[in-house]
Amino acid sequence: MESLTGFLEASESSVLIWFGIFVRVAATAFLLPGIGERGVPTRIKLGGAVALSLVVAPMVLGDMTELKPSPSEIGRIVTTEALAGLFIGISIRLMIFVIQIAGTVTAQSMSVAQMFGGAGPEPEPIIATLLTLTVITLALIAGLHVKVALALAASYDIAPFGLALNSDDVGQWASASGSAVIIMAIGLALPFVVLSFVYNLSLGAINRAMPQLMVAFIGAPAITFMGIGLLLLALPVILHTWLDQLDTVLTAPFQVMP
Repeated sequence: MESLTGFLEASESSVLIWFGIFVRVAATAFLLPGIGERGVPTRIKLGGAVALSLVVAPMVLGDMTELKPSPSEIGRIVTTEALAGLFIGISIRLMIFVIQIAGTVTAQSMSVAQMFGGAGPEPEPIIATLLTLTVITLALIAGLHVKVALALAASYDIAPFGLALNSDDVGQWASASGSAVIIMAIGLALPFVVLSFVYNLSLGAINRAMPQLMVAFIGAPAITFMGIGLLLLALPVILHTWLDQLDTVLTAPFQVMP
């Protein structure tokens, strides 16, 4: 009976550890680019989280210690692991916010911000939607699932299993990451902001020199045409910069993006 009792306790401990790993992985997976999008059914997200947890668990089980399951222990494990997973998922999701903001600023600079606006679940310019879909596809092609699995396994070194993150550190990270997102987004859209400034400056000078000329009829197609041409030239640089930053975030999700 003693051996049977020990076996049952070890089994309960293993189940709790596996469940805790799944909670962290699922919280991250539901925010990942691609599988975490709003249009993806919940069952697909849940299946992806289960598959990803089966990959992560063998990499971290060797460092786990046995637990004594109890209602308070289960609640603590679920809460801390869910928060750690949400932290990692949010740090990755911020990269999607970067490209959405950059796309919105780009569309506004090109005077096409209202074209097809509101066609999706959230009002968003078509350029922001295209850029978002492009970077999600690029991330998936570049092996996002493998990088996320490695990042989750490495996260246990900084956020050990069952231990809560420091609230002061999380607050500082949130504040600094919000500023970093805005800076990076404006940096990616900076060529289009400069183009818009030069365009409006030139339009003002032409209107001053020839008040009778309807410069708006000439200027609107011109800024759109130049913006599309600039987008074709800048897109490879934008995608390369974004993918490098995503790799940096996946390498150190608990640090503020540079």
